[in-house]
Amino acid sequence: MTRISAYILFFSLFLLAACDSAKNEFDTLKEGEILLDVNTEEYSLNGMVLGKTATDISVIDDVIDKPLYKELCDTRGKFLEEALGNGESIDIFELAKLHVDDNLSYVDFYKVLSSMYFCGYSDFNIAIGTNYKDVFQLSIPTTDYMWCGLVIQRMKGLRYKYLRNRQKLTLAEMSEIDVKDRECVEDYEGLDLLLSFYPKYDGKTYVVSLNEAYFNKGSRFDGYNFYTFNNDADLWKFIEDVRLRVDRLTEKKPETKQDRVLRLLVDAVNGPNKVMLAFQKDVLMKDIAPIVKKLNTYGYRLAFSIVDSN
Repeated sequence: MTRISAYILFFSLFLLAACDSAKNEFDTLKEGEILLDVNTEEYSLNGMVLGKTATDISVIDDVIDKPLYKELCDTRGKFLEEALGNGESIDIFELAKLHVDDNLSYVDFYKVLSSMYFCGYSDFNIAIGTNYKDVFQLSIPTTDYMWCGLVIQRMKGLRYKYLRNRQKLTLAEMSEIDVKDRECVEDYEGLDLLLSFYPKYDGKTYVVSLNEAYFNKGSRFDGYNFYTFNNDADLWKFIEDVRLRVDRLTEKKPETKQDRVLRLLVDAVNGPNKVMLAFQKDVLMKDIAPIVKKLNTYGYRLAFSIVDSN
């Protein structure tokens, strides 16, 4: 064996050991944690196979998968009952681990995630495919169900219909938002960064949407801008430019502990470090994974939504 061959073999074994270590760490559960593993054939909870992905998840036309939802809720209910009986805190039962096959469809991932959330899990450690080194954290905050909060949520969702061939969606064009409700959002200041892509004949077209009024304090909200990119380099250069603009606008200033808590609460819902990822149902998780990994290294908080392909 040559010296170069020996080096290559050693490096390969080192990488294999590192990957195994990361997987073992992910698979090791603390008290009250669950691990849901979903591949294209079957899904399991804490190592126990529960059913077939095709029949129990894929064919069910509901973001909340019914068989899986029942199993998750039953399991969490047993944990809660046992903890309450022992006088223990139940806060730990909000954390769950999720591993999905990189060939799983995005819509199946979304159904699984929704089922977990509506069973009471709000904090997630998620691994995609064989990459256990780049596990990302997802925290889903409580939705604001007050009148203006609902208007804002509906307004954000309208963008999903206009991801192609669009440069601007003004507030006046949002016919789904009643005129009487528009006053509620005219002073809206969230950046609302959104990232998506759609296939084209030779690759992907990326779309980024945001509220440019965020960078012009005092300006009234008047809809969203859209930017399209035909390659990864241009996309990430734009994201980096947005990050720099946000940094310049939010330079660290002295703040009290109460101010910091309030800022973190606001940022969790509408902060500039949050990105909404919106994809069509049939996109595969392996095509989403590089985007998630890159945004995770930037420290962005992630959220997910479905884009109607019609």
